[in-house]
Amino acid sequence: MSPVEDSGSKPKATALGTAVTLRGMSTTAELIAQLEHSDAGRRRQAALALGSSGDETAAPALVARLGSEANSCVREDLTWATVQMIHATLPAVLAMLISENPDDRRTGAHVLSKVGDPAHFERLAPLVDDQHADVAIKAYRAVANTAAPQAPARLATRLGDGDALQRDALSAAFCRLGEPAVPVLVEALDASEARVREHAAEALGYLGGAAAAAAAALTTSALTDEAAEVRLMAASALRQLGEAAIEGLGRLSESSDATVAAVAGRSLTC
Repeated sequence: MSPVEDSGSKPKATALGTAVTLRGMSTTAELIAQLEHSDAGRRRQAALALGSSGDETAAPALVARLGSEANSCVREDLTWATVQMIHATLPAVLAMLISENPDDRRTGAHVLSKVGDPAHFERLAPLVDDQHADVAIKAYRAVANTAAPQAPARLATRLGDGDALQRDALSAAFCRLGEPAVPVLVEALDASEARVREHAAEALGYLGGAAAAAAAALTTSALTDEAAEVRLMAASALRQLGEAAIEGLGRLSESSDATVAAVAGRSLTC
């Protein structure tokens, strides 16, 4: 998929139209100068105009401004522009991933999440363990979007880690991977730590029908796991799998765990 096809939040048509007009009236050098303008609207228009121009001589200026821009709307337009000429901006974006500044690492991961190239997996993979949660969260999505064969296993190393926001972000990353994520999540249902098993079950629930092959494993977890929170999460996840869950829910409705049985019973009567 080309950068233009998957470049995240596209600028609004009106904004891009204004930017195209600006491009037609200004040279690349003038547009680059506008990236430093005190007015955020002017900076946005300049970023969009440069991105739509395809003039790769603007690449260094776009990435430099992206690293220092404080306005979130302008940053997104700079990100869009950076992705449009990723072949020229890539060296600088990759350098961001190894910066000592966590904001740079987060920005680099964010840009590459819009590109979705398997070739970037090895560069992004270390950020999955970043000590800064906001960097790691961006890396989860970026790694998932590479769709690299190694992505599910790499993301699975973070199951059970972090706060609720971080856990949700990881589950969402597995959801983006879809069916290829199911085997590592099923394997994690047998992990030694309950928090890992619980999160694996939760992530399978996020996948919904794509995790149909996990129905038997989730049923077993809901019936036999020693941790009540894992049994409940496995039962809740099983509910999300559609028709593949019916047999398992029938078994769970007779569970000695009253909460699990109630969850299954409600699912069968809905």
